[in-house]
Amino acid sequence: MVSSNELTDQFRELRTSLEALPEVTEPPKPMLRILGSARAEQKWNTLLAYFLDPSQPHGFGVDLLKAFLNKAGQVTDNEINYKHRDLEQVTVETEVTSPQNNRLDILIRTPDEWFVCIESKVDAPQEKGKPERYVEDPQIGNEEKSEYHEDGHHYLFLSKEFAPNVTADEFGDIYWRHIVEAFQEELNFSHGQYPDRSINQLNDFLSTIIMVTNMEDDDFETTQKEKVQLLSEYRDEIDELFEAADSLRELAIEDWPDRFRSQVDDDLWTDEWNTRPNHGKYGVLFQDGWYRNDEALEPTLDYRETQGSTGFRLHFVHMIRRKESFSRGKLTYILRSPTNVELREEFNELYNSDRWQKELDPILDDRDITNKGNLRDYTHKEYEVDQSRLPESYFETLVVAFEEHLPVAEVVDEILSEALENVKEN
Repeated sequence: MVSSNELTDQFRELRTSLEALPEVTEPPKPMLRILGSARAEQKWNTLLAYFLDPSQPHGFGVDLLKAFLNKAGQVTDNEINYKHRDLEQVTVETEVTSPQNNRLDILIRTPDEWFVCIESKVDAPQEKGKPERYVEDPQIGNEEKSEYHEDGHHYLFLSKEFAPNVTADEFGDIYWRHIVEAFQEELNFSHGQYPDRSINQLNDFLSTIIMVTNMEDDDFETTQKEKVQLLSEYRDEIDELFEAADSLRELAIEDWPDRFRSQVDDDLWTDEWNTRPNHGKYGVLFQDGWYRNDEALEPTLDYRETQGSTGFRLHFVHMIRRKESFSRGKLTYILRSPTNVELREEFNELYNSDRWQKELDPILDDRDITNKGNLRDYTHKEYEVDQSRLPESYFETLVVAFEEHLPVAEVVDEILSEALENVKEN
């Protein structure tokens, strides 16, 4: 175990390294990533076919198709000789199945002239033997290949670069980065001739390709990788500090009521307030009358008497049992009723009524307390704790939370009294 001085020196170095990294924010996510389809092969094929198809209303005409065909000819030995009039008759389809049940991912064809069969992969390697079946199949869809010129049969395998592929000799390898290069070159020389919406859609698709195929890291990803490298370098020291924080938390749990009472002023902590005996890991504070026994709903201070079919508990709880309370310097303070009984249902209904909400809303808003109002949790607020002064700072913050919620407690006590009357009358 390193000494505290050694830890201090090491973390000074870490701080210097972190401060040297640029401040960057995460860029907007591409649409496919938002939809959880960033690696969905069929979605990629559908989008690529859409942009390649001149008959679609994207406004690119034949330009993207020409860019693709030219790029394919450059990067493979399979040059596609097409005439401009061919492109006016071209069709682009996906999931084209022949009578032999061979299904092509994308098929580009000009009747009686030439066709391009594209087998595409995003992540998965090519299945052995599959490309040969496409080549040996005498048909594409329901058409006979013999209807096309012999030199018009073209096969492309589209994948990530360096992906483990097993392709037939007739298939030329083309990579997704080639698609990006071809389309970006076309956009660079467009001079504003294409619709903005289509340009944005195409750029969004290209950004997904770049992200998934790891063609390049954006500034955000580069910075995150550098931070992770620092995390790896200082992992043991960081773990040691978290372990120290958790040790302090465990010690504080044992006697938190005494530590809290030593911090809170007697004018605030009056005789009507209680902490739970045998509190364990639960930091519970409640007023007289907020715990009701299981016999006649009479007041009690013993939580064990509240656990039956009618027993009721209402209390503020600070989540000291959570590791984040010390490891992250967070104090969470909640008004909670964990018992599932008739009195809680009546209390919940009154709490959420317009009449009581009018009283509660200004109190909660002034203190930035979240009004949850569900059957279990009614209010919620998280406080920052000064980690450099733990554990004392935790209980100083708890005093702040306790005092801030006293006006809430006054209204809540009135609501509970009314709920109790209603239940007893029934």
